Amino acid sequence: MSADKPQSLKIDMIEKMAALITAAFGLVAALAWNDLIKTIFTELFGTAAAIGAMVIYAIIVTIIAVILTITVARAASRAKSIIHKQHFKCELCPFETKIESTFIEHQIKDHAASPDKFLMK
Repeated sequence: MSADKPQSLKIDMIEKMAALITAAFGLVAALAWNDLIKTIFTELFGTAAAIGAMVIYAIIVTIIAVILTITVARAASRAKSIIHKQHFKCELCPFETKIESTFIEHQIKDHAASPDKFLMK
């Protein structure tokens, strides 16, 4: 077994865990919207229900799911960067980081007008 196999397994585990967590948040948001849609239909057909509360609930759950999905993706990116021990240097300024997502954010925020904004080495 080569030295790359344990790191590869760690990376695969991180990616799969991030995907499963993201799917779980998506499921929660989908269930919230499902409840909202059910309530709308029951409201339209005469059954009284708290439709306003369901709309707010579905929106809040969706926002939380999006925020947590972004957080999980960033955490997975950081963990993979640590395992890979990569180093990202900006070719347009002195910025350096070991975290790919931080590097991409830097490129977008600081060099959005530059045609070479996504150059990585």
